[in-house]
Amino acid sequence: MSLIIKDTNFSKVAGALSNLTGTHCIQNIVDTILQISNFKSKTLKNIDTAGDIYGPFDPKRHIKLENLFVDMDYQRPIRLRKIINKITNAGGFDKYAAGHIDVAYRGDRGFDWDGLRRAIMAGICGAKWIPVSVFIHKRGESEKRMKEIEAKMFKVRNADSETMKPEEIFKSKVVYREPKALALLDVLIDSKLDVEGLNPHGKPLGGFKILESELDKKVKEDYIVSASNLIQEIWSDEPNVSVYLLVGLAKFLELNEELDNAKSDDELEDDFYDYVNKDKDKKIKQTGFTSSRLNSKPIESVAYFIAKNVVKLNGNKDKFIGMLKLSDDEIDNIEDLN
Repeated sequence: MSLIIKDTNFSKVAGALSNLTGTHCIQNIVDTILQISNFKSKTLKNIDTAGDIYGPFDPKRHIKLENLFVDMDYQRPIRLRKIINKITNAGGFDKYAAGHIDVAYRGDRGFDWDGLRRAIMAGICGAKWIPVSVFIHKRGESEKRMKEIEAKMFKVRNADSETMKPEEIFKSKVVYREPKALALLDVLIDSKLDVEGLNPHGKPLGGFKILESELDKKVKEDYIVSASNLIQEIWSDEPNVSVYLLVGLAKFLELNEELDNAKSDDELEDDFYDYVNKDKDKKIKQTGFTSSRLNSKPIESVAYFIAKNVVKLNGNKDKFIGMLKLSDDEIDNIEDLN
């Protein structure tokens, strides 16, 4: 038995599973979960784990979990608590509702490209094999190309699912090398930001959909990179970069360039540092810049806050605010939120 992590603590096992990358055997994932203290006797107390869920093994219809693999490079993260809740709320594993899982064969190894959670739930409840629908890659395809094909099938199957987050869809697009997704990944890398572990050395982006939808429409790539650098310099102690502050600051930086006496990078950093640390006993967090935003115009709202309260624009303040094209009512609403 090979475990993902050898530990009986729920939190540590859940953490290890949620951060999995690369290729793993499904049975190893199941065994890693089953080692948790009191898991069988307490968590699965009223669940039938007899192990005969699918009857006798039929090699034409079933695949053993010990022979089934998953490529986490395009899959959604494994959220153990959600998986357990589904089992306990349903009173067990319903093989009829679960149906079969989809397996793509890379040579002689089967990869679960859709149905990972169902396979894990079946394994937790004692199953050693599960019914499959089979896809066979063309002979001679590279490992990289087979991964791309599976990722695209996964995205097509799951993109409209209410449970699939934009970040997860983006991750699968990157794996099958959709041009727009790769271009956005380049922006994240240049900005030292991470989404779904695609740039593991970057700081996690707290929110993604806004950046994906507004990049190039309201904010430009170069300013996103500059904004991220400034945010990470000023808030090096915070674990994430706020997407609202990122895009709002990027819009500010873009409009700043249109001013006759544009603020330099050093001047901007000094202004931010002075504002954030004006109260020596309590540093202002990123949320202090984004809490008064309008839902209808979050980018303009944050840029307005920066122009009015943070950066010393001197005689350019009114001109800058005018360039944001906010109505008087919208400005009043932002002020009311402060």
